[in-house]
Amino acid sequence: MINLLRRPERRKRMMRCFDELGLEVEILDAVDGRHLSDDVLEEIKFLPGYADPYHKRPMTLGEIGCFLSHYNIWEEAYEKGYEKVMVLEDDIRFEAYFRSRMERLMEEVEDIPGWDLIYLGRKRMEHADEPWVSDSLVRAAYSYWTLGYVISKSGIKKLLEADPLSKLLPVDEFLPIMFDRHPEESWKNHFPKRDLLALSAAPLLVYPMRYTGEEGYISDTEDSKVVSLELENSIKADEFR
Repeated sequence: MINLLRRPERRKRMMRCFDELGLEVEILDAVDGRHLSDDVLEEIKFLPGYADPYHKRPMTLGEIGCFLSHYNIWEEAYEKGYEKVMVLEDDIRFEAYFRSRMERLMEEVEDIPGWDLIYLGRKRMEHADEPWVSDSLVRAAYSYWTLGYVISKSGIKKLLEADPLSKLLPVDEFLPIMFDRHPEESWKNHFPKRDLLALSAAPLLVYPMRYTGEEGYISDTEDSKVVSLELENSIKADEFR
């Protein structure tokens, strides 16, 4: 589970959930966009021409921190040789009978050769065809959010080999590019190998605790400083606004 140190209330709530579900979960201290050093930022190159589809802005520091948090998990899992990993964010709620439904889903996916990623929660961005591949799984179309997903060893390898830190964009844009269901062709062209086999639980197993605009809603990615980019596609600390 990914959790910001400055969100201890979320960590406590999620730990109570894990206890009730009987899950042993490792907590990853998220990369906090507020505290990104100049050295880290100077190592990152951003996707040329990227602008948020809704706000028409570059990435925020929170979005960078979010991507790096997921990336750190992929790297660690790859280095340790894990066959599959479930990744959860800290602002989710679990559907009833989560554990038994999750166990059944993982039994089903054993009969699907070559799968790379399974969304457990997501925001479906288009009403494109999503064919069923088993009783509880569909082939995912363009989707947002990284609330919860399972990723296989082969999927991790594909994401890392795409070298996303050299052409960074938000993680929930990156994933659908990698399974070739993103509508923005100019962005996809920067990632020539887009063969991730992405599935989704159907129905979903996790949902956001709160949605945009609801009382108590907080987003550490969207409610964050925007990064100004130089023409050379690098950043300087004094250009943050």
